[in-house]
Amino acid sequence: MKSLFATTRARVLGTADAWRFSTQTRDCEAFQECKVELEIQGDDESRYLLIFSPEGYFSADTWHESLDAAQEEAERVLGVTRTDWTE
Repeated sequence: MKSLFATTRARVLGTADAWRFSTQTRDCEAFQECKVELEIQGDDESRYLLIFSPEGYFSADTWHESLDAAQEEAERVLGVTRTDWTE
């Protein structure tokens, strides 16, 4: 199984167990900016999980058919580019 890691900062709205990124909020909602650790786990056989871990919040994940798709989602949601990932 392959794992890649990245870290960024993002605006998060909600509580520790029910949150979303500010890109998914309305203008009037308050948010908190925090560090977000990301991890992609998987391989071509079992597919890939993109794990979001905002500091102070529970982790969440999304499932992807390919490594490229997981990296594209991280870029779409948080602006994390392919060059931001490390092993």
